[in-house]
Amino acid sequence: MAINYKICPNCNSKDVAKILYGYPSGDMIMLEAAGKIKLGGCLICMDYSPQYHCNNCDNQWDKEEAIYYAYQKITGLKITIGGFHQGHKNLSVNLKTGQMTYSHSIDEEKNLTIVLNPGVLEDFKDKLIDTNILNWKRRYYDNEVLDGIQWEIVMVRDKRNIIRSGSNDYPLEWDNFCKIISEISGKNFN
Repeated sequence: MAINYKICPNCNSKDVAKILYGYPSGDMIMLEAAGKIKLGGCLICMDYSPQYHCNNCDNQWDKEEAIYYAYQKITGLKITIGGFHQGHKNLSVNLKTGQMTYSHSIDEEKNLTIVLNPGVLEDFKDKLIDTNILNWKRRYYDNEVLDGIQWEIVMVRDKRNIIRSGSNDYPLEWDNFCKIISEISGKNFN
């Protein structure tokens, strides 16, 4: 899993405590004094009850905000899909500038480079969250098939890239991922 809920989206501190709600015991009061937990009170607000507290900057957030923050760290995507007989399709998208480059190892006439409209780029980023790509397993392999389709996705980030790959096996969200890639590229990415 590439989403770390216990990193502050405000200051990047790892000095984070889980917020607990309800009537506290004596042990819970001691844990709060040590910075291990944060007491959130006896009432849980149905609209918004943060789940984490930064001991460094006092920021509070929930899992949805942590997920959004994790996806904001992705600055680009590099996608390769194909096989021996049909060649490989390559697509790279710079999520900061919107530059998208598509190439095909066999049919070079279809190669293109464009800059995505800012609205299209933001829509793509929102849809990327729906694919749950940060929570995909590292590898998906069907060992019963010796040839077929291989794929790799590199999520480019400032510090450490995240790689997901497979051979003839795919995550549950694969069709949705291919659909949004096809939408922005105008190419069949399936």
